[in-house]
Amino acid sequence: MTDFSAKLSAYLDGELDPTEAAAVEVRLAGDAGAQAELDALIQADATAQEQFEELLNDPVPFALAQQIKAAPLQAQTTPARPIWGTLAASLLVFILGGIGGYVFKGQSEPIQTAGWLADIADYHVVYASQGRHLVEVGADEADHIETWLGNTVGASFSIPDLSGFDLTFEGGRLLVANGKPVAQLMYRQPDGTVIALCLQRSNKDDGTVPEFNAQTINGFDFVSWTAGGADYVVIGPEGQPDLAAIAANAALDI
Repeated sequence: MTDFSAKLSAYLDGELDPTEAAAVEVRLAGDAGAQAELDALIQADATAQEQFEELLNDPVPFALAQQIKAAPLQAQTTPARPIWGTLAASLLVFILGGIGGYVFKGQSEPIQTAGWLADIADYHVVYASQGRHLVEVGADEADHIETWLGNTVGASFSIPDLSGFDLTFEGGRLLVANGKPVAQLMYRQPDGTVIALCLQRSNKDDGTVPEFNAQTINGFDFVSWTAGGADYVVIGPEGQPDLAAIAANAALDI
């Protein structure tokens, strides 16, 4: 493991001081390889958590339970490290060995977006339940949203018209995922269902026809693609109908 790899691991565990963390984020912003390594670590950590949770469902062998019960308690003399940081460090070689060659169905390159999509899922579960505070800037300031978020993210865009899917544009807000700014455009259906379109500047400028990739994370369906120097994703509840069609329409309109 290189010194920078060790720093990335510490960065994920929140163990760097503000100066070190800022230095890591600067490198991530300008180094596609470093960003890909961070995304791989995030995916490894998530996979380790899933495997650990599966182990928790297995019964504890009687002999092991007896050993634990008989073990003397010891006072803790050093600060406890977050369990997932320790777990990820101990299983990292095993996990990376298992996912190193994994690609999303239909993709020709290794996973590079799992980290930011997981962050988007975390944001969506909070913001989608909001009413009055769903967005930072309302739809009546659409021009300002395009300028403000486009300049902040570093990727220009136009707000797609998704009214054909019975979606009303509500406004936008700024997020941060994987240390990078993300523009989030919020739409709502008449029944209150919230669909979001998110974008962040990409490490590659893909001028080809967009390739759409569908997946489910934390109970939400995602359809993602890369085009014009930006990564895009449409997110909705799991099982949301027409999400792929919404993404295709957005890709043409944005």
